[in-house]
Amino acid sequence: MSAMVPGTPRSLLFVPAGDERLLAKAQLRGADGLILDLEDAVPPSGKAAARRALPGHVDRLAGANQYVVVRTGSVREEWERDLRAALRPGLRAVMLPKTERPEQLSDLSSFIGELERQRGLPVGAVGMIALIESPAALFALPALAAADRVCALAFGSEDFALALGVAPTPSALTEPCRWIALAASAAGIGSFALPYSLAVLDRPDELTDAARQARALGVTGALCVHPRQVAAVHAAWAPEAAEIAWARRVSAAWDSAGSGGAPPGAIRVDGRMVDAPVLRRARDLLSSAPAGEHPDDTAPGGPR
Repeated sequence: MSAMVPGTPRSLLFVPAGDERLLAKAQLRGADGLILDLEDAVPPSGKAAARRALPGHVDRLAGANQYVVVRTGSVREEWERDLRAALRPGLRAVMLPKTERPEQLSDLSSFIGELERQRGLPVGAVGMIALIESPAALFALPALAAADRVCALAFGSEDFALALGVAPTPSALTEPCRWIALAASAAGIGSFALPYSLAVLDRPDELTDAARQARALGVTGALCVHPRQVAAVHAAWAPEAAEIAWARRVSAAWDSAGSGGAPPGAIRVDGRMVDAPVLRRARDLLSSAPAGEHPDDTAPGGPR
């Protein structure tokens, strides 16, 4: 199972930047972070008004300790206008749609830096999330993940499937999720990807299964387009009782084996070899467990 990149949300919920009613309740939806969406969720006729209102929403949500992201338009003339409205204290990251080339991210990063300097903000404080929405982007993933300011890669499953000319099924989306997880992990950043269509809103069990599959691939979180998806995503990334019990047994056995002096090179727990990488995985699981959780240490099984 993947370990969460420190500081990376499990869930990012899209909220239309032009919908005052939804924005007023956004912080109550339970998501780890909110994406104020200026791209697809706002019609062209409403973008100017959404930009005018955006500073107040960023200030209010950041003041409530929300992890705030803004998704901009994909072309420069759009994202320049969007960023002039969005970039202010409390903004955590900017999501760039249709990212395919590192030059796109370099241009965006430079513009963000200019605004940070003009507005007296710490240079580098605002991160970037590259939204992967085409097969072409997969072949640039290492460079995209390593670009300055990039804190996560994200997967747009519907647009990706459309570009590929297929339905957004797990068989079509699992391999892109794997590539995104690998590139993000290699760069030490977060990843948001599901081998599933986010347009499906009424099958939470399927969504949780897809999220568990993504977690097993090394993905660190997921995008959500509706509040009812948040709980399913969180359930998938929460360590299960059997996993935590296994991790406790491993950690305790390792500490016991090393109590006489030199740490062990390897030990045996539940009929399996435990060496330094396995110990690290166990302790990562324990660090991600909810505070105060004390599962039965005799629970069977281990990480799946």
